Amino acid sequence: MAKPNLLIVGAGGVGQVTANKAVQFREDFGTITLTARTAPKLERIAADIQERWGQHGDAALLDTQPVNARDQQELAALIRARDIALVLNVAAPYCNATILDACIETGAAYLDTALAESEFTEDIKPPWYAYVEWPRRQRFAERKISALLGMGFDPGVVNIFCAYARKHLLDEIASIDIIDVNAGSHGRYFATNFDADVNLREIKEDVITWEDGAWKTIPRHSEWMDVSLPHVGTHRVYSMGHDELQSLAVNFPGTDRITFWMGFGDHYLKVFDVLDNLGLTSSMPVDVDGVKVAPNRLIKALLPDPASLAQGYTGKICIGVDIRGRKNGEPRRYFLWSNCDHEDNYREVGSQAISYSTGVPVITAARLVAAGKWNPQTMVHVEELDPDPFLAMMPEVGIDWQVEELPLNGGWPYPAEA
Repeated sequence: MAKPNLLIVGAGGVGQVTANKAVQFREDFGTITLTARTAPKLERIAADIQERWGQHGDAALLDTQPVNARDQQELAALIRARDIALVLNVAAPYCNATILDACIETGAAYLDTALAESEFTEDIKPPWYAYVEWPRRQRFAERKISALLGMGFDPGVVNIFCAYARKHLLDEIASIDIIDVNAGSHGRYFATNFDADVNLREIKEDVITWEDGAWKTIPRHSEWMDVSLPHVGTHRVYSMGHDELQSLAVNFPGTDRITFWMGFGDHYLKVFDVLDNLGLTSSMPVDVDGVKVAPNRLIKALLPDPASLAQGYTGKICIGVDIRGRKNGEPRRYFLWSNCDHEDNYREVGSQAISYSTGVPVITAARLVAAGKWNPQTMVHVEELDPDPFLAMMPEVGIDWQVEELPLNGGWPYPAEA
């Protein structure tokens, strides 16, 4: 079986981790190409990877080629020129449609980490995947092309945790609570850990969640709880709308409630509230001396690049799934989770843990595709695949995981321990 040539689209924090991990496990792939719009950024990442993983006199471990990922024909031409078999989309979610169409055109397999978004829009009605991804499913199936949707950590690994619980732990699933806490400190007054305009819109919008078997909308930050999680301690987490709810609600029929919770500190929310009250978190363009500008794009330009936060970032993250249901008629509750350490991840690949926790699952899945262990030959969400090969391989790529049965009422991970 020929090893597939790999194309990584995107050179932000996640792209840097993905490129590092692809090179670390390069025996599983043919050529490895990294592409984005900005040549200097590509060259910097390639030089760092060569120094980190190469030996004196080695040929280049990573090829680079600037491309506009929003131009389908330009991207398709690169896929053909490099004989690419697998495209890893870790670019901005605004690029999803053109990258998907380039893969349909060329026959290359596709993998992404987040659902498509449109600039200058807010409060899209669920299910979000129905706008860009799902309408293309039939074309992937007709051409027998694999497309794996949402293969980061959340979405991604948390979906696979749910699939593992369904396969091994529970006969019926009643509720799924996805919990994401970053207990790290980057020392900046205010910064986002990934693309600022996407991140600010997530926090700004009303919360769409799954409750009583239907979509429910509640005001942002209106539902919260205190949790105690492994290695990060006690934190307040808030209900938020998030990608994985949109597919889990479809692929886990009969589940009454599916909720995503994210931790925010008081300082972060106070700064966000000031920006929001001034209108600066809005995605909707306003006229500034005859020029249309989206306020959140201005904030993005002023905030630190998320990739720049890595050096000096301390602390850990914990992301997991609290899942309840029945086994052999008896109620059961489990927590499946992973931790990452900002300082450890920086030493290994020069990135912070938020990027690391997304890039490692991408390459874990890419290795399974390259080996033929995951080959759906249609468009799927990752919870539709066998979770066992992925969870067996992810620790080797860089992230361990744990599972623990919890008390049914109260106790860890929530409410918070006294």
